[in-house]
Amino acid sequence: MKRFISALALAPVLFATAAQAQTVSDDVAKQLWCGEAYSVYVTTQLPSVPEEQKASAQALLDGANKLIDQATQAYLNAGFTEEQVNKVKADLIAEVTPVVTTGAPGKYSPSDCQPLITPLMVEPSAPSSEESAPDTSSSDAPASDASSSSAQ
Repeated sequence: MKRFISALALAPVLFATAAQAQTVSDDVAKQLWCGEAYSVYVTTQLPSVPEEQKASAQALLDGANKLIDQATQAYLNAGFTEEQVNKVKADLIAEVTPVVTTGAPGKYSPSDCQPLITPLMVEPSAPSSEESAPDTSSSDAPASDASSSSAQ
């Protein structure tokens, strides 16, 4: 009987340990928050974006999705289940939507989130420069291939 009581006394400690195993760093939580905020922003603004800016908006949305994917993987690596991560995301969407749509203060500011998304964005002008960039950068090694193919 004493063993049973001792086991019951230890149960909260075991459950607390399991709960602690499912935590992510503040950076990961921020990453997911910012990704969801950018995603909500773009999807709510996309219908009113002028045609010439839609490519930039799509680049922002793609960057947001990459940010969300990275944070999601970090949550999964921390021991969260897919269902738990989906719940966190749903809660975040409910949290960030009024921030994005009404300008209410949020947990993070655009200046907090911008450094996270900028490296993940591929601007519309970048693909055309990237297409020419591999030609110039690859001219060091594959240029001989290009020159030999042009020579043939």
